[in-house]
Amino acid sequence: MHLLTDGLKLAAGRALEDLLERWTSTPLRGLGSGMLITTLVQSSSAVTVACIGFVNAGLLSLKNALWVIFGSNVGTTMNAWLVAALGFSFKIDAFALPFVGVGAVVMLATAKMRPRALGQALAGFGVLFLGIDVLKDTFSAFGAGIDLQDFIVPGLAGWAMLVAIGTVITILMQASGAAIAIIITAAHTGLISTEAACAMVIGTNIGTTSTAILAAIGATANARRLAAAHVFFNLVTGAVALLLLPALVGLLALLSGWLEQPATPAVMVAMFHTIFNLLGVALMVPASKRLLDFLATRFLSGDEEIARPRHLDANSVSIPDLALRALRMEIGRTHVLAGNCLRAAVHTPPDTSLITRNGDALTALALAIGNYTRKVSSGNLPPALVEALARNLRALQYQETALETTRMASELGAVLGRLPEPGLARALEAFRNAVDDLADASVPGQASFRVSAIEHLLAVAEERYALLKEALLTAGAHARMDIRSMQEWLRLASLLRRATEQIAKSARTLAALEEGLPQPALNDHHDEGTEDR
Repeated sequence: MHLLTDGLKLAAGRALEDLLERWTSTPLRGLGSGMLITTLVQSSSAVTVACIGFVNAGLLSLKNALWVIFGSNVGTTMNAWLVAALGFSFKIDAFALPFVGVGAVVMLATAKMRPRALGQALAGFGVLFLGIDVLKDTFSAFGAGIDLQDFIVPGLAGWAMLVAIGTVITILMQASGAAIAIIITAAHTGLISTEAACAMVIGTNIGTTSTAILAAIGATANARRLAAAHVFFNLVTGAVALLLLPALVGLLALLSGWLEQPATPAVMVAMFHTIFNLLGVALMVPASKRLLDFLATRFLSGDEEIARPRHLDANSVSIPDLALRALRMEIGRTHVLAGNCLRAAVHTPPDTSLITRNGDALTALALAIGNYTRKVSSGNLPPALVEALARNLRALQYQETALETTRMASELGAVLGRLPEPGLARALEAFRNAVDDLADASVPGQASFRVSAIEHLLAVAEERYALLKEALLTAGAHARMDIRSMQEWLRLASLLRRATEQIAKSARTLAALEEGLPQPALNDHHDEGTEDR
C-alpha cells in the first residue's frame, strides 16, 4: 500500500496542489476534489496532510479544506472496492504478477522521476494483491482450526471492541487501505463475520485521524482546526455507524438480495464502507456551519486572540447607549494597538514583527467595528448619540492613519539603521522618550488619560522633535552627515512626528468623550502629505 500510494503521489506531482487550489471554491467542488484526489492517490491520509499543509501556508481556507477532508473519506472507499472487485474475482497471481513485472521494468528502465514513480505505483498495486492472495490462503488455513467468532462478545460491547481493534491496526500500520484489505480478506475467508468486519472498518476510519493529529502538531491555528474537524467527522460518523450497525447490515442484506447473484462478504464490507462514509457527509451538511463557528473559538493563537472583538456584543446593538459604550471600549483597544506600533517604530532598529502583529489585529478589529457601527446606525439614534458615534469613528480613523504612518516609518528606519554621531543619537533618544511617555499616558482607563495631560505630553514631543530636526540640519550643514542621509533622517523624524500627532488626536478625542468635554481643536501642525525638512 505504501509503494502504491507513494508512487501515485510522486506521479501526480503538481496536479495534487493544482486541484486543491483551483477546485475547492464551493462545498460541492471541495467534496468532489477530495473524492477525486483520494481516488487518484489511494490515500486519504495523504490528502488530509496536504490540506493541513495548504491551510498552514494560507493557500486554502479552512471552510474549503473542510469539504475536501469530507470528500477524501468517501474517496478512500475506492480502495475497498478495488480489493473486493479484483482481489477475489481473478486468479490473483496471474493478475498481479504482470503489474509487478511491468512496474519493476519501468522503474529500472528510466531515471526520470515521474515514470519511475508510475512504475513504483504499478509494482505496489501488484504486490498489494499478491499480499491479499497470501492473506487469503493463510486465513483460510487458520480459520479451519479456530473460529474467532467464539472470542467476539455479542452486542454493542463486542462491536465497540472490534472498532477499537480496527483503530489500533490502522494506527500501527499508518495505512487504512492496507488495514481494510486485511479485514476484507478475513471476512471473505470466513475468519470473521461480515458484521464483525464492518465494525472493524469503522475503526479504520477512526485510526486515520492519527496522521492528521501528528501533522497538526506545531502548525497554525487554522491547520489545527482542520485536524480537529477531521477527528470530529470520523468520530461522529463512526459513532452513528456503530449505533446503526444492525440496521446498516440489514440494509446491505436487502441490497444484496436485489442483485442477480448474492454479494460476497468482500463486496458487502466495501458497500458498508461506502454507505457509512456517505452517511457521515450527509450528517455534516447541516452541521458544517456550526462546526466552523465552534472551531473558530478553539486553538486561538495570541495574534488571533488580540484580533477578536471583546466588547461588540450583538445583543447590545438594540440599546444605543450600551452599543456606544461597547464601541468606545473596543476603539480603546485599537488605540492601544496603534500606540504599540508607534513605540515599536520609534525605537532603533524598529520592531517590525510587533508592528505587523498589532497592525494586523487593528485592521481586523477596525473591520469588525465598521460592521458593528452599521448595525448601530441603522436604528433611529438621537442627535447626541450620532455625534458621539462620529467622534468614536474619528478616533479610529486617526489610529488607522497612525498605523499606516508607523509602517512607512518602520520600513525606512530598518534601512537607515543607527545615527552616526553621539549628539544626534542623544537628540533622537530624547524624542523617543517623549513619544514613549505620550504612548504610555494615552491608554484609556488609567488616571493619566486626560485631555490636559495628553496635550502637555504632545507639546513635549513637539519640542523634542524640533530639537532633533535642528540637530540633523546642523549636522548636514557642517558636513558631519551627507545631505542624502540627512534628508532621509528628516523624513523618518517627520513620519514619526505625524504618527505621534495621530495617536495624540485619537487619545484626546477618546479622553474628551470620557470627560464629557466637547470635541477639542485637532488641527495638524503640518498638512497631510507634506513633510518638514
